[in-house]
Amino acid sequence: MGLALGGGFARGFAHLGVLQVLEQKHIPISCIAGTSVGSILGAAYASGAPLARIIATCRTLRFRDIARWRVSRLGLASNQRLGDLIERVFDSRQFEDLRIPMAVVATDLNSGEPVVLRHGSLVDAIRASCAFPGLFEPVEIGTRCLADGGLVAPVPTRAARDLGAEFVLGVSVGMQDGHRGAPSNVFQVMTRAVSAAQKHQLEVWERHADLVLRPDVQTIAWDQFERADDAIEAGAAVARLALPRIEKYLERARARSLSVSSEPDREPEMPASLELAEAIR
Repeated sequence: MGLALGGGFARGFAHLGVLQVLEQKHIPISCIAGTSVGSILGAAYASGAPLARIIATCRTLRFRDIARWRVSRLGLASNQRLGDLIERVFDSRQFEDLRIPMAVVATDLNSGEPVVLRHGSLVDAIRASCAFPGLFEPVEIGTRCLADGGLVAPVPTRAARDLGAEFVLGVSVGMQDGHRGAPSNVFQVMTRAVSAAQKHQLEVWERHADLVLRPDVQTIAWDQFERADDAIEAGAAVARLALPRIEKYLERARARSLSVSSEPDREPEMPASLELAEAIR
């Protein structure tokens, strides 16, 4: 099973609740793909860091721990402090040292295409995937100028599938800012603009998922890091609700693997139709 963890700033703490339930039920994870906050939490888990340590860190995490205000022509802040967080929490600093294969998705600002990072420095890849446009300065890796992966892959299900996952579980927490009415500041304008664009990408990323979880985090604003426990519980709740379906899918996958291994070699058949992802909420 592969996990695809989407972006959403503080709402992304819901991913920890999903991981908590999967770990409690001893459901193995073969690979993880992450966008934005999903890349931070997914890579932390993939590094082998204990989930309890990751959760404890997130409960005390604040925006100032990952960002430093530095107005420039390219953004209002730098996310270089993410490197300190990774040094403190992660058990690995390079993709090659991760215990679970991981893909981090960013956006190439020159081509507008997704960039899937799987080698080298985790710090650079995660900083790029979390470089929300207008807020954080883009991150340069090689000749590429990279920004938040949520622009092109709100939930990186395609990247998880490309890692070899037979069953892809997507977790979408959305980008809405948690406030009603007209936007009152530039951050609400930016998050709502990105959220509006992402709504038109649902069909694109959902087609690569077998099951999509949508934790109930709509009342949590993008910067309410102090509500980590609320987000974690929302993730755990939706994962517990989905457990029968997850287990059913995994049983089917195991049965298919056994039947294929017992049959003589033959040309693979094309699927007659695409099965649409189910959404749990």
